[in-house]
Amino acid sequence: MEPTHLFELVIGMFVAIIALHYVAHRLGLPPSVALLSGGAMLAFVPGLPAIEVDPELVLVIFLPPLLLDGAWFIALGPLRRHMIGIASLAIGAVFFTCAVVAVVTHLLFPSLPWAACAALGAIVSPPDAVSARAVLQRVKLPRRLQILLEGESLFNDASGLVLFRFAIAAGVTGLFSTVDAMGSFFVLAVGGALVGIAIGMAWVLLVRRLGDEYLIIAATALLSWVSYLLGEFIHVSGVIATVTTG
Repeated sequence: MEPTHLFELVIGMFVAIIALHYVAHRLGLPPSVALLSGGAMLAFVPGLPAIEVDPELVLVIFLPPLLLDGAWFIALGPLRRHMIGIASLAIGAVFFTCAVVAVVTHLLFPSLPWAACAALGAIVSPPDAVSARAVLQRVKLPRRLQILLEGESLFNDASGLVLFRFAIAAGVTGLFSTVDAMGSFFVLAVGGALVGIAIGMAWVLLVRRLGDEYLIIAATALLSWVSYLLGEFIHVSGVIATVTTG
């Protein structure tokens, strides 16, 4: 595709995003629902060129700022008070969902190995943080329940990632170690949190010295990618690092 045509297609997609967001607002629906539905319909429009983008690149570009935004606006006081409940959901609910999905998948497809069933369960078990916040913004729930759901969606990455990694390893090697899985989970979660705390403290010190609102805005925009990329670079949870920074 020529660069000019690609730019025209990008502009057209921006127009479609604005129109879908407006329709969702008029109908009282979460914008994410309208955007997902519209994107699915656009995929079947004849004549549109096929665009291939690296999924990992898309994840790095869009996920960190959305996570930082969600963590920035969550109420910190209630989050601290309900941290035990949030942790139990972020770990227990993810493990339970993974087990249920694995069992149901194996019942439906008996020829599929248990490791593959567990990998599928690990993929679908952690609720997405951005989608959860988008839906909860338009639903009136008790404050405690809202904090539990928002907090769980922000911190469940480590559980799902550990389950997925060890399901893949079990499928390749045929071995599974509970001790190694617990150790890996501890490293991912605690390591990500420590990275986030370090980046957040460094950012606070930097902001105090900048003294210019435009530089502060630019530094804040870069903060999400710095946290995420640093966490992934040292092999801890980039998602938890970004959330903790926020």
